Amino acid sequence: MKVERVLSLFALIAVAIAMSGTAVAQLVLDDFSTGPYQKEMKSGTAVNVQTGGMIGGHRETVFFVCPPGPCGLSNPFAQSASIQIRPATKVAPSALVQSGGYKVGPRLDVQYGSAGPLNLALAPTYDRLRVTFDASDLVVNFNILAFTNTLYSQTGCNLLPSITPVTIDFPFVYFTPGKGTSGADFTNITVLDFIFQSGSAIGANDWAVTSFQAIPTGAPPADVTCYGLGM
Repeated sequence: MKVERVLSLFALIAVAIAMSGTAVAQLVLDDFSTGPYQKEMKSGTAVNVQTGGMIGGHRETVFFVCPPGPCGLSNPFAQSASIQIRPATKVAPSALVQSGGYKVGPRLDVQYGSAGPLNLALAPTYDRLRVTFDASDLVVNFNILAFTNTLYSQTGCNLLPSITPVTIDFPFVYFTPGKGTSGADFTNITVLDFIFQSGSAIGANDWAVTSFQAIPTGAPPADVTCYGLGM
């Protein structure tokens, strides 16, 4: 009896090891630990490409402060906004950080694949993208565009303020095909564009993001799930 129990225990251990070996890990698209960058301005557009360990080896940031037209109407006190991509320190993780000045509503596009197509096979291994915010002091209007060459799909939500870290899932099934297109093919994603805008009428939004990831099919959900445009 004791020998049988020992054999059964070894069998269970073997199965557990085999199962753990086949489990799919999350795919880190960017954790902002490489490609440092910083920009502060009161108006205009700043385009910059950083290189490093992010997916595809390149990250392009397009930072808009004060949209085209008479800038004084949208930034009456001539305040500045800034972005920073910074490595980890003893007190904070690596992160993408935005600070918006008073009545300033900047927009930031963070793109992967613009310097060369990703050709990234996400589906069926992965079924969603996950964004981890360290915190946000106001509502963030957040959108994701996924491209397969000229075809694209889009999703987005208004994310509520949080003073503690929060994870948000963006399932592929809730991406809406671009108008007049059949939508992106998640077995071959060539470009990803993460878009941040102020969801507040007064702008002045501050936030930090610590990672973009692709999450394996069937993995536990994030703190929040975005069900698509207008949700």
